[in-house]
Amino acid sequence: MTDQNKSTDLDVFFHSRSVAVFGASTNPNKSGYKLVQNLIDHNYKGKIYPINPKGGEILGRKLYTSLTEVEGSVELAILYIPSSKAIQVLKDCIQKGVKGAIIEAAGFGEVGEEGKKLKEQIIALTENFTKIRVLGPNCTGITFVEKDGEGFFSSFIPMGKTKAGSLAIVSQSGFINGAYYPDFTSRNPNLGVRYVITIGNKMDLDENDILEYLIHDKDLSTIGMYIESFRDVRRFIKLCNEAYKNYGKRIVLLRSGLSSIGSNATTSHTGALAEKSELIKAVIAQSHCIQADDFWDLFNITRTLSFMKDTNIKPIYDASACVVTISGAAGAIMADWSEKYGVKIPLLDDETYSNLAKLYPPWMAPNKYALIDYWPAVENAKGDYQRILLDCIDIGLSSPRINAAFVAAYHNATAWKVDWNLLKEIMARHQKPIFIWLFGEYHELIEAEKIFQEIKIPIYHSEREIVQTFKKIVQLK
Repeated sequence: MTDQNKSTDLDVFFHSRSVAVFGASTNPNKSGYKLVQNLIDHNYKGKIYPINPKGGEILGRKLYTSLTEVEGSVELAILYIPSSKAIQVLKDCIQKGVKGAIIEAAGFGEVGEEGKKLKEQIIALTENFTKIRVLGPNCTGITFVEKDGEGFFSSFIPMGKTKAGSLAIVSQSGFINGAYYPDFTSRNPNLGVRYVITIGNKMDLDENDILEYLIHDKDLSTIGMYIESFRDVRRFIKLCNEAYKNYGKRIVLLRSGLSSIGSNATTSHTGALAEKSELIKAVIAQSHCIQADDFWDLFNITRTLSFMKDTNIKPIYDASACVVTISGAAGAIMADWSEKYGVKIPLLDDETYSNLAKLYPPWMAPNKYALIDYWPAVENAKGDYQRILLDCIDIGLSSPRINAAFVAAYHNATAWKVDWNLLKEIMARHQKPIFIWLFGEYHELIEAEKIFQEIKIPIYHSEREIVQTFKKIVQLK
C-alpha cells in the first residue's frame, strides 16, 4: 500500500468505500450504463449509487434521482454528465461530504471562453479544491487493479479482465484507459497492471500529484506516462529523480507537442499550453526518464520492464549483448542497429568462445565477436535445432561481457520444434534478459506467443525494435 504520510487525500480515488455515478443510464448502448457495468463486473468492493433524475433500475440496482436521495455516506463521485450540470452536482457533493470527484465529461478549459468561465466557477465553488479534490475533466477515469480481474474500473468503455501487477500508466489523454490499454493488455494477458490513470485537463490534480502518490506504492515498479504539458517542470524533475534514485522505479515518458503541429493539437485537445521542444528535451534529459517515441513504444518498454521485474532480472548498467541468429543477414542488420543505438556486440572471451566452438563444424568456426550465427552448428548436430539454439543462448549469456541475448529464431511447431519453456531456466540461471524476434507461419507464431506470455519473455517484431528497446532500458549509474 501507499505511504500514508504522502498524498493521503488521493487515496479516495483508488480505495473509496462508496461511489456515486452521475449520468448512469438504463440503456445498455450508452456509456453511462457501461460505466456502472465496469464497476460491477470488476467486483468493486464499495457501495455503488447510480444517479439519474429519471430514476428506475440499472443492472438490478436502484437508480437514485439525486444525491440527496442517498442515505449513506459517499466518498467519491463520477460525473458523466454535460459540463453545464457540473456546478450543481459539485455543490451537492460538497454538501454531502464527498471527498473526490472524477469529471469525465469535456467542455471546460479546452473549449474556449465559456469553458474557461465554468472552470473558474468550479475553482471558486471548491475554494481552489480544498473542499473536494477533482480528477479531470475530459478523461476516462481510473483503472485500479487490486487483484486479478478485480478493483476500481471507472472507464465508460467496456473493460476486460486484467491481471494485477506492478505497472502504472498515467495519461493526459483518455485514449489510454478508453482504447489502447485494453488493446495492449489483451495482446499481453500476462502483463500485470496496477493503475491506469487519466488526468485530462488537470483542473486540479496533475501529473505531479499522481506521480508523488505512485512512487510511494511499494507494489509498483514501472510508471508509463503520456503528457501533453507540464504543470510544474521543476517538481516533475524532482519527483522523477526521487522515483529513480530513492525507490528504484523506472519512468517511461511519452511527450507530445515536439512539433509545431503536434503542439497546436494538444492545445485543442486538452487545453494544454504549448511548450518549446527544447524545454521538453531538457526536462527528459534531467529527469532520468526513458523517452518513448509513440504509444506502441511506451507500452513496449513498460511491458519489457514489467516482465523483467516479474522474472527477477537484475538491473542492466552496460549496453552489451550477444546476437544469436539463424540468419547471417538478420544478424548483420541487428549488428548495424546495435552500432547505431550504441549497443556493444563485444569480442567473446576465451572461455565463452571455446565452449561455443565445440558446437561448430571444422569448416565453419564461430565469429570471434558475439554475433552467433548458429545454423552451421545445427547442421553439425545433424539438425538438432532445439539443442543448438538453447546452447548458444546459454553460452552467450554466460559471458561476463554480455548482459542480454538478442535472438532471431525460426519457429515451426513440427519440423523445427522448440520447447520455449526451457528459456525460462536459462534466463533464471543468468538473471539476464532474452529478446526474441520470432518468424515463421503466422498462425503458429500466434500460438507460440501464448507460451512466451506464460514465461514472460516479450516477443518483438523487428531487429530494430529489439535493439532500441534494450538500449532504452539500460540504467544510468
